[in-house]
Amino acid sequence: MECEESKTEKLKEIEKLLNSYGGELEIAPYVLQYLTNEELDAIIIGLLKQQSNVIEENHAWLQQFKKKMDEGK
Repeated sequence: MECEESKTEKLKEIEKLLNSYGGELEIAPYVLQYLTNEELDAIIIGLLKQQSNVIEENHAWLQQFKKKMDEGK
């Protein structure tokens, strides 16, 4: 049997990652009975990857913006 405490911690981490995009989200604890630790880990990894992609896209956009600003001087 999977440790419910571990699953609860992972669920809280998922909520934190989702809330970092700007809103308030709470996931009902009963969801844990349907998800394994591996599935929760996969969700966390997916969210972290998505967050990293957004950061990289923002960085690329800022570099382009800076380049345009420098050209305009």
